[in-house]
Amino acid sequence: MDRINQKLIFALTENARMSFSELGKRVHLSAPAVAERIRKLEETGVITGYRPTLNLEKMGIPITALIGCEVHHAKEKEFKVLVSTLDEVIESQNLTGPYAFILKVGVASMSALDDLLNRLIDLSDTHTMMILSTPIKRELPRQLNLFNNELEG
Repeated sequence: MDRINQKLIFALTENARMSFSELGKRVHLSAPAVAERIRKLEETGVITGYRPTLNLEKMGIPITALIGCEVHHAKEKEFKVLVSTLDEVIESQNLTGPYAFILKVGVASMSALDDLLNRLIDLSDTHTMMILSTPIKRELPRQLNLFNNELEG
């Protein structure tokens, strides 16, 4: 990946709705050249999609939590199937360490969280951590962002 593609990716992480013309100004290329580079980044799987950033609280989902799941012996396949059907699950990571999975969930109420935990209890022991705030949320690791700042300078 060359420096121009890196600059394009960083610009898109700031604003994925930026026009090809505006992106071209940042990297000193024509809009068609930028469009071709972005098409290739999409085709190779570097860029996997464009999504809005949502405020769940304003959408009626004021509670977000992380649930550490210690899946019961030989229940992992069943657990994965169940989790894939749960509308409250925003993200699921399969991990090393004490938890086989961490689920990020969004719910409208504490009773809804309790109902969700009850659906998981037959397949895993759960440890729930309420998300109070998200002081840092990045699409890319900071060291890559620092590298991009060097490209600007």
